[in-house]
Amino acid sequence: MALREFFTARIAQSAPGTQMAVHYLDLDGFKPVNDRYGHAAGDQVLLAVAGRLRNTVRHTDMVARLGGDEFAIVQLGITNEEEAHGLAWRVRDVIQQPFQIDSFSISLTTSIGTVLNFDQGASLDALLRLADAQLYGVKRARQRVLLGVPA
Repeated sequence: MALREFFTARIAQSAPGTQMAVHYLDLDGFKPVNDRYGHAAGDQVLLAVAGRLRNTVRHTDMVARLGGDEFAIVQLGITNEEEAHGLAWRVRDVIQQPFQIDSFSISLTTSIGTVLNFDQGASLDALLRLADAQLYGVKRARQRVLLGVPA
């Protein structure tokens, strides 16, 4: 709900032509964390991920947990595609750093789908659907590489 309110308010306040990116990410290998360390540890990991994400984005951007191990970032006021991809790489790098939860060191990776919105015409739902589709394209491509299947 907060993400929707943020998106609507920021679009209304932004100048015509303001560019943005929506990043949809999930944590690769998160289910085994809950299975091995318990749901309390899993919750601590999710809180730590949220904290790292907030520390990685600008104060003008928005981070939201969508559910489970899925998060979204709305990145406002970008001037080019490279800024969006740069944030995605920084997010990937910060999530790869091990999480210290109790006495455990937990390592995760993330898959990220990014969609750019340069005309402000798309709804948040449409952008999230597109970014989610990008995310699963990334996952499928990675799976093909792991299996040794030609692209």
